Amino acid sequence: MPTRRSHSAVSGASALLGFGLAALLVAALGIGACAGRQHPVTPADGAAAPRTVMLHFDNQATVYVDVYLIADELQWRLGRVPPGMRTSLSVPQSAIDRAPGFVQLAVIPGAQITGEARRDPQAILAVGQRLSEVLSRRWTFRQDAGAALQLQATPLAGRP
Repeated sequence: MPTRRSHSAVSGASALLGFGLAALLVAALGIGACAGRQHPVTPADGAAAPRTVMLHFDNQATVYVDVYLIADELQWRLGRVPPGMRTSLSVPQSAIDRAPGFVQLAVIPGAQITGEARRDPQAILAVGQRLSEVLSRRWTFRQDAGAALQLQATPLAGRP
């Protein structure tokens, strides 16, 4: 007496589907391997890629602060720093290009983003300095108990 096959048509179709997916995966990996590693694009004229300029900031207050760079009537919001955090804020290339004279650093504790940081009543403003001087310092914002809010600059290690 002949025995019947125990394989069903459904299991045969699923096996074919599994082999198809495996073949597709192998083909995709092969194409990816042929593509090789991507390399960064550099300017054709041989100029170096623009360097990211950072402002070093330490928020020792108990509230977040928004940090602005101000030059004449222009301002750039560099970012928001949470309480107790030390960070480096990226300075936009437009600020470097358009701020050849003196700039001010403005710190506004616990407020909304503003279009006029210089005129904000809560703003703590640093004395106007050249941009290179501002960037060569670590800026610390303090909120000591019973004392006025303070914005202090100290030279970065290895810089005058």
